[in-house]
Amino acid sequence: MTLGLLTDIHYDGSGEAMNRLYEAVNTLNLGGVDRLVVMGDLVDAGSESHAVRLLREVAALCGSFRGPAYFMHGNHDLDHLSKGQFFQALGRAGDPSWFHFEHGGYAFVCIDGNFSPDGTPYDHGNFQWRQSFLPEEQIEWFRGQLAVALQPVVVITHQRIDIDGMYAVANSATVREMISHVGKVAAVFQGHQHADDLRRIGGKPFYTLAAHKDGAGPAVVKIGPQGVRLMRDFQPLELALP
Repeated sequence: MTLGLLTDIHYDGSGEAMNRLYEAVNTLNLGGVDRLVVMGDLVDAGSESHAVRLLREVAALCGSFRGPAYFMHGNHDLDHLSKGQFFQALGRAGDPSWFHFEHGGYAFVCIDGNFSPDGTPYDHGNFQWRQSFLPEEQIEWFRGQLAVALQPVVVITHQRIDIDGMYAVANSATVREMISHVGKVAAVFQGHQHADDLRRIGGKPFYTLAAHKDGAGPAVVKIGPQGVRLMRDFQPLELALP
């Protein structure tokens, strides 16, 4: 089983950005990747109408992917839109902002840190990007997903949960404790900080992926008899990480 990951596209409508995203999706198709998750910060927009137009272009470019695709928002996507408007612009009205799916003998749990510490969802720029949070309702949902999973779990998030600080959700320690306690999580994939990083916590890998905007190609999660491996350009990404 293979899963493609793209994060921090920051698409601005330029020819360069369009070509870069086209090539990334084409690379995934040529590699026979099964599914795709776009992990947030899809666009950099100057207004609500601009954000809608850019998201429609991203949806069209990603629509050439030959398998199922899933979209997560990042903080930049909500500078001029609500979460509902984000999904509507992508042609996915009604999609939830946190969700899970199963594939290849694994459960993939996608969480949404785009909330202020008081639990208010990010909406039309009413937030400080350095302050993100998982509200109690989502924490309980996440705990439930971990509890009922009969398969190994892969967690996907835009903001980091392996560290504390401005690039992480404010209650990241709580999330890490839940992951450590349940023992079912095989790997965590994150974006937001724009640089490849790998940390191991309790023996589990927490990968932060470099930004597509900065020239990083699509990452591919390959799951087989040896477990979960992360590839960049179909080479093991561990070789490039400290």
